[in-house]
Amino acid sequence: MADDQLDQLENRITLLECLVFGTSDKDALYPKCIDSIHNVQTKTNAAVQGKKRISQTYSKLADIQQYLDPSYTDEMTVSDSAKADTIMADEDFIRQQTARLETMESIQDCINSEYMKALPKNTTKFQELSQAQLSQQDKTAEVTDEVRNILSAYNNIVSMVSKQFVQWDEIITKLEMAKLAKK
Repeated sequence: MADDQLDQLENRITLLECLVFGTSDKDALYPKCIDSIHNVQTKTNAAVQGKKRISQTYSKLADIQQYLDPSYTDEMTVSDSAKADTIMADEDFIRQQTARLETMESIQDCINSEYMKALPKNTTKFQELSQAQLSQQDKTAEVTDEVRNILSAYNNIVSMVSKQFVQWDEIITKLEMAKLAKK
């Protein structure tokens, strides 16, 4: 456990050194960096040493950060009844979210199933199937149009033949009537 923490710390230090030193040789620049930081600290301490206000500000830094925190100001200015009113105003939304969360919890087994975990592996197969389905839909549409055209032509032919039969029937009926009238 301690070795893991030590390794993590070393990795963080290595990353920080890479960010600070870049590709240059850190061993050559490291002592200079430490000296520079020490000089800055010494100068800062010397500048602050005689100033009471700065020392007081440093001692109250935690309080200042607390006062500047937005949640602290909300806590100080918003009453409990206002907080309750805010929660009550969002009651419907909270209930909806609760219902959704309960639904998610009820289907948790389905979500964590092996089928769902294997879904990313099957994405290419799904895409191929989708392409095949789209291709088949296009072919089906073409066949449907072709059948519609054939049926339309068939209906036209049947209609024309029917009209011709009606005309022939009328002609035959007239001829038969004329023949009967001659007798």
